[in-house]
Amino acid sequence: MRKLFLATLLVVFFGSAIAQNIELTPIFGYTIAGKVDNYGRYLDVKDDALYGGLLSVQIDELSYFELSYERNDTKGSTRLKEIDLAVEHYQAGALKEFSQGMVVPFAKITLGTSRYVQKSGGDERVWYFSTGIGAGAKVFLSERVGIRLFTNLMMPLEFDGAGFWCGIGGGCSGGISFNVPVMHWDMGAGLIIRLEN
Repeated sequence: MRKLFLATLLVVFFGSAIAQNIELTPIFGYTIAGKVDNYGRYLDVKDDALYGGLLSVQIDELSYFELSYERNDTKGSTRLKEIDLAVEHYQAGALKEFSQGMVVPFAKITLGTSRYVQKSGGDERVWYFSTGIGAGAKVFLSERVGIRLFTNLMMPLEFDGAGFWCGIGGGCSGGISFNVPVMHWDMGAGLIIRLEN
């Protein structure tokens, strides 16, 4: 999955020659996490600091394509023990700005994958398809430097089942169901470095 993420990053970066602006943003913040308590499983993910980075490529006046990586090294409690845990989110999505100027509010939606890695007492690694929604504001101190304030809700999705059926009257339908085993509410800030084309 890391290779796919890096390949996408390179395609976006080299294809950005036609883009209006590129923003590189290292981020730091805090994650408030939940717990998994279903299907006989229990894991309480502790709140902790997060870090990562964003690559935002402008595609029109107020819209950006964005790649993001977030990680927090935390602890998780099972019913029997406490473990060291790393949580990573690899996401790609769209960011929409609502104005131009020194203060720029925005909203975003992303899709990608989340990985949970047990770092002590075992070597279990679990990947989930995930999605995220977020909002915040960019505060520009100059043409090329700014501060990004953000909040995101990251939702790993666990596949429950799928179905397809047809009725006697000729109509057909189908569906896929997911559940969200644990949610992560991220808050933080980053330093925007804008590369203008």
